[in-house]
Amino acid sequence: MIDLIKKSIYLGLGIASTTKEKVETLVDELIEKGQLAKDEKSKAVQEILDKLERSEKEFKQNISKEVKEAVNNLGIATQKDINALKKIISDLEKKISAK
Repeated sequence: MIDLIKKSIYLGLGIASTTKEKVETLVDELIEKGQLAKDEKSKAVQEILDKLERSEKEFKQNISKEVKEAVNNLGIATQKDINALKKIISDLEKKISAK
């Protein structure tokens, strides 16, 4: 039952805007409703915060992956591509000026 409650909390919380205070408030509400024991509060808060942190990292990784794929699909030059071209140009300029 507690797993179901925790999963509901995870889904109901906004990843980026959630603060420790908000999580504590939600856990306090669960305690008031008798759905969570008082002695489980700190553990529950920490578990939720840890889950939110992992979810945020996964979200950022997924966004980064999608952006990279979109850039590749659109054929847009990346900073890496531009730096490689700058090196080639620099090398060519050196060869020309050496003649």
